[in-house]
Amino acid sequence: MTLDQLFEYWRVEVSNKKKVGSRTGLISNILRRARRDNKLRFLFSFRLAQYLHRRGGFWAARARRMQQKLNLKYGVDIDLGADIGPGLRIAHLPGVVISGHAKIGRNFFIRQNTTVGIKTLGLDHYNLRIGDNVSVGANSCIIGDELVVGDNATIGAMSLVNKDVPANCTFYNERKSQVRPSR
Repeated sequence: MTLDQLFEYWRVEVSNKKKVGSRTGLISNILRRARRDNKLRFLFSFRLAQYLHRRGGFWAARARRMQQKLNLKYGVDIDLGADIGPGLRIAHLPGVVISGHAKIGRNFFIRQNTTVGIKTLGLDHYNLRIGDNVSVGANSCIIGDELVVGDNATIGAMSLVNKDVPANCTFYNERKSQVRPSR
């Protein structure tokens, strides 16, 4: 991740600016908005930690410490190795877990208590890909070593995804509820 990419992530995720203006104005806007909203503050800090992690060496160790503090403070565990495109949005912070093996496209919207992870530890290769403009409902799990969720897909709340989801589809697990009178 380059410094220009970091600023693009911040512009899309934290700032409300649609056009690229001066970097000074962008930084001022980002800091002002991040100070007021804990979700924006998390995204700002997470992207900074990702940038430092990819620089390697001393900076990678600092980034890991930042990630640990972010995990404790916000209740979110997104691995710094996860490849997430610009436009990440988190509806409610607690309980979001994303594996470092995930490759996620642009404009990913995730809700609380949701996991995106692998099934088997120790494999040589993982292919856990999520396309652009994907929305994942609350209390859902996307688990698999070889799993692809296509572009513009919607994953319903309380869904377990362990098979590929084609593009432009809505996926949900059917649930049946019964109400019985008490005696």
